[in-house]
Amino acid sequence: MKVRKPPDSSSADFHKHLRILLRRNLEVDALVLPRAVLDEPYLGYVMERVNDSIPLAELVYPKRLTTNWHVATGGLRRRLRIAAQLARTIQQIHRNGLCYVDLSWQNVLVSSDPKQTFIKLIDADNLIVPGTSFAEVMGSPGFIAPEILKESRFPDHACDRWSLAVAIFHLLVLNHPFFGDEVLEGEPELEEMAYQGELPFIDSRDNNQNRSSAGLPLGRVLTRKLRELSRRAFENGVADPWARPSPEEWLIALLEAADQTALCPKCGATTYLPEMRGTPFVCDWCGQTSDRPIELGFFNVDPAIDNLDEDERKELIRNKKPHRLVLDEEQQRIIPTRLVSGNLEAIGNAALFGSTPNSNGDKVYGLKNLSQDTWKTKDAAGYEGTCDPGKKIWLSDQTLITFPSGIRARVRNPYPHMGGQG
Repeated sequence: MKVRKPPDSSSADFHKHLRILLRRNLEVDALVLPRAVLDEPYLGYVMERVNDSIPLAELVYPKRLTTNWHVATGGLRRRLRIAAQLARTIQQIHRNGLCYVDLSWQNVLVSSDPKQTFIKLIDADNLIVPGTSFAEVMGSPGFIAPEILKESRFPDHACDRWSLAVAIFHLLVLNHPFFGDEVLEGEPELEEMAYQGELPFIDSRDNNQNRSSAGLPLGRVLTRKLRELSRRAFENGVADPWARPSPEEWLIALLEAADQTALCPKCGATTYLPEMRGTPFVCDWCGQTSDRPIELGFFNVDPAIDNLDEDERKELIRNKKPHRLVLDEEQQRIIPTRLVSGNLEAIGNAALFGSTPNSNGDKVYGLKNLSQDTWKTKDAAGYEGTCDPGKKIWLSDQTLITFPSGIRARVRNPYPHMGGQG
């Protein structure tokens, strides 16, 4: 329940706003909407209780930043998937013609179970139609777009894009995008300048004056795409609000990043797996060198390929990079439907990864088909087969799986007993 101060002259508008939210069939999975509106003598609303949850702040502000704390709160992979859920939620809010306005650590709840990645956005009374004056708050410190602070304008989708970018960057790096060492150690006025975007971004291409030694190394937690999106948001996007990445751009990059993380068998942390085949898997957190895990490389269908001549087709195919999914038997066992269908919004699971010992005691790895479709397969020797619903396919190195959508997945298996080169 959320109860506000006793009604005043603006309460009638707020009451009307809440009742409109109640009537609208908003298609936003993670948004906690009002269930009922309170009447006088107080004004407020009743909302669903989110059990077994904690504020997102608990994944951002450690008492002491250590590897153990980072792993115990879910590590890099969990933070990437939480950030992806946040981007998806803001995307859905915008599709419904609304702005969230007040994104903050306290308004995002996550599971208290470090293995779970669901989120819930509360305080839905912040929702407004873009550019209108109803919002009673313009945001929370650190998340408010510079144009709101400088111009006292009404919030719009571009303001939400700024808040989203701040939340994603800060959640992953554990530092605000404008809090360089100069800000953290300097006069309080510098903090205000940082919030207004009047100082350089801490990862600026051209200006090193606001570099930061706080938080985590950027190269450890940000992929190349995430780093580029951050620069668009906090360099071009300071003066040009619509240069900021959209929620969908963040969603795609975050899912791709999470899928590329590998689990360290020693410390339990997750690290980006190097792309080059044969490059050792070294944990960024404890330094342990381990066997490379199995990967699937997904190649999407390109409609333009039919319009190209033979040389152009070969060039396109040669330069095309797959969407990589790193598999492990503890956390990343599921192949989501979005990867085999090519539909980012598809829900459900297409396959389950697992293993069984062979006669020599070595693990043999495979996928169980959880879908209703039959897949085509072709192994490294050219033998073709099928994998029907409910059946399994063994993941020998270089096996090619073709899904009904036309998407293909190539297996990278480093284990010599399954055709790999180690």
